[in-house]
Amino acid sequence: MLALEVEYLMGRVLASTRGDRRAVEWPPHPSRLFSAFVAAYKECDLGEHARAALEWFETLSEPPAICAHPPEHGNLIRDSHDVFVPVNDSSEIPERRSKQVRWFPAFTPTEPYVWFIWNETPGIERHFSAIQRIAENVAYLGHSMSPVRIKVGSLAPSPTLIPDEFGSIMLRTTGKGRLQHLENVYDLRKDNTTIQPRLGRVTRYRIVNAPLVQHPASVFYYAYVFKFIRGGNFPPESAERLITTIRKAVMELYPNPVPDIISGHDALGKPLQKPHLAVAPFLDVGHPYADGHIMGFAIWLPYDASTDVIETLEDALSDFNSLTLGKLGRLEVGRVTGDIAARAAKGLRLETYTQFHDTWASVTPVLFGKYPKKSQIGPGKDGGKVFAELCEMIGLPKPIEARIGPVSAFLGTPMASEFMPPKKFESRLRAHAWIRFSEPVQGPVIIGAGRFFGFGLCRPWFG
Repeated sequence: MLALEVEYLMGRVLASTRGDRRAVEWPPHPSRLFSAFVAAYKECDLGEHARAALEWFETLSEPPAICAHPPEHGNLIRDSHDVFVPVNDSSEIPERRSKQVRWFPAFTPTEPYVWFIWNETPGIERHFSAIQRIAENVAYLGHSMSPVRIKVGSLAPSPTLIPDEFGSIMLRTTGKGRLQHLENVYDLRKDNTTIQPRLGRVTRYRIVNAPLVQHPASVFYYAYVFKFIRGGNFPPESAERLITTIRKAVMELYPNPVPDIISGHDALGKPLQKPHLAVAPFLDVGHPYADGHIMGFAIWLPYDASTDVIETLEDALSDFNSLTLGKLGRLEVGRVTGDIAARAAKGLRLETYTQFHDTWASVTPVLFGKYPKKSQIGPGKDGGKVFAELCEMIGLPKPIEARIGPVSAFLGTPMASEFMPPKKFESRLRAHAWIRFSEPVQGPVIIGAGRFFGFGLCRPWFG
């Protein structure tokens, strides 16, 4: 058994999530711990024994169990505020420098300790002293204002989080080759500081002995967000062609054989009858100057995607940097993560579409397989069986109020008739929707027959 005890010496955690610089990561992901070990090994020049220990460490067969209090953070609390700091690379005198917003997401856990616990560690006798030496040189975990002390031992409290393929908590873990990948990224960043390490392996965890209380949440869970860097300003009538091109590009990048959860088709080539990869355009809407153009897009994976699929798609999308759309030309695209997401327009931020809320309104129109009855649509009416089915398809409860019409509730959103659907959906009713649930549900809310092709994307409505 191997147990690593991490003590936060200031009693507070400063570490942001991978996709949102304003949200706190708690507990620290095992991959973050491994990165800290690699940094200590490099900075202190600990030699070949340390390297061999890290190569052994990254290939442990099982991800660690974790003991942390509380066992999860959920990104629902942020103990920090926006801070504006001068831009360092400006030639202006300090008083005249422009300022840029930065975030220092902090969290005070119930206890300032976290344990990472491996029960099966064959070969630890050869590497224990090297792991201990590396741990002694780890100064912080996350931000440099989060100093830690790490103790290596074989005793630990009972875990509060354990790996479970049916768990709902996704943590970044490590696998063979992670050390080499981090070294390669370090070398590449000497010429391009925007390069970031890949996501790597993702493992599902569950809280030990947690009560089975589930909050309504969409079946779409994991997302990759891209923005257009240069090459076009896309109107809504281009959405269908754009989404088709994106899907084709993903299929070409993903190595064979392409699983059904990515392709959307079963072994016989028929449309898959369960949730699969979806693509949704992100539009410039919801503010007085919005014009509705497409700023970027998200590639969504359903909740039950395997970690192998997530890892493979992550690697495939690392080469996704352009799209070719015939007469519309070639355009460059870039992944929206980390600092980029923090500075991006609201319509390109993942949390805009994934937060908890009870009222949602469509940004792209909903395509209906069945026509809802007029008597069941409107203020105080729940939309009947049609809306119940639309929400059930993505794991959400029946709404308590549903409205439809040609115009969206969000400023700048094009009318429903301006969006051109795929040919197989041309005969379907196309309308914007406004729905309210009896309790907050977690997005993304993507409903209707065209939910895998960019239609039916909603945002929380606070009006």
